[in-house]
Amino acid sequence: MTVLSSEFSKELLDKVREETPGVNTSLHLDNCGSALMPGPVINALEQHLAQEIYHGGYVAQAQQFEALEGAYGAIAALLGAQRDEMALTGSAVEAWAKAFYSIPFQDGDNLVTAFNEYCSNFVSFLQQARRHGVEIRVARAGPDGELDLDHLASLIDSRTRVVAVAQVPSSSGQLNPVHEIGRITRERGVLYLLDACQAVGQMPVNVDDIGCDMLTGTSRKFLRGPRGVGYLYVKKEILSELDPVFLSNQAAEWVGDYDYKLRTDAGVFEDWERSVVNQLGFGAAVRYLQAIGPERCYKRTQAIANNLRSRLYSIPGVIPTCPQNAPAAIITFNKEGLDAMEVKVRLAQQGINVQVASVVHTRLDLDARGIATTVRVSPHYYNADDEIDRFLSAVEALKT
Repeated sequence: MTVLSSEFSKELLDKVREETPGVNTSLHLDNCGSALMPGPVINALEQHLAQEIYHGGYVAQAQQFEALEGAYGAIAALLGAQRDEMALTGSAVEAWAKAFYSIPFQDGDNLVTAFNEYCSNFVSFLQQARRHGVEIRVARAGPDGELDLDHLASLIDSRTRVVAVAQVPSSSGQLNPVHEIGRITRERGVLYLLDACQAVGQMPVNVDDIGCDMLTGTSRKFLRGPRGVGYLYVKKEILSELDPVFLSNQAAEWVGDYDYKLRTDAGVFEDWERSVVNQLGFGAAVRYLQAIGPERCYKRTQAIANNLRSRLYSIPGVIPTCPQNAPAAIITFNKEGLDAMEVKVRLAQQGINVQVASVVHTRLDLDARGIATTVRVSPHYYNADDEIDRFLSAVEALKT
């Protein structure tokens, strides 16, 4: 079934695939884990690594000042933010943790999250509950399996310090109503921390439209950049409400023997020591998306996901594990008589990359639905139609 549109022509797809060497070695359907990097990203990595080899890290970094600054501008433009509202970190988890742990919780405070929140975030909630007696309030799923907005709103009170949710959970293609949550938090005057790790690069994400105060994401997933880079958006109007969890000489200036001065932009969450090569690759990845056209990439990714999900779930023996009407480019399933890990291994033997999602990733969601493990498939705009056909045929052929 052809999913090309006038926005994303066959000629463009051919060009994108020519610029993606990884498509020649495997059928890659693990883009929500780590996507295949395109040529311009690879070139940025290789060229800077060579500079570090021959000139040392500091000299090489100084030579790339404009390109490094450009990475901030590129991700800010993609998200509808301003340059001074963006910080770059070593990972999405680091970005999220720096934002969350900088919220000045006190005994008796509470936080509100969703039933499908990611494990790394939830264990941080649990730690703050132990440290400060913070109450964790979880917004439940409604009868349709989607986040119950009325319940979420009812959990917010005068002691709610933050509403923290993921836009797309890691273990299904569900999409949380992040814009509606933004309206609620603005009305209540509560901080809103959004984990957009699985959203940016596969769908439009605009911080003003959503109304979040903080947003975190990663380079390596749908943005097609390298590992080792995360990013943090902090709305400048709320920066003074946060107390940075720790400081470095990048975040603060030592202005007197016993005094320091904080930065007044999102750079207060950064460290001096960083992977310059990966940040350059990240900047190249965002610019690559912008050069193709984000909207056409989003539309093609969505079309592929819709096609794959519909056809996959019609295969005899396939057990859908995505909530009903899940729209994102993360499709989960099990095959009758086979363990999810066995499915992954057998597909890998055929050169097909998929992943396994476990109950430990989104425990409150998967455990409630009786799912211990499930196969996770995440296509992207560079996947060809015949690759989807090949994957579906491989799944259908799997036998106990």
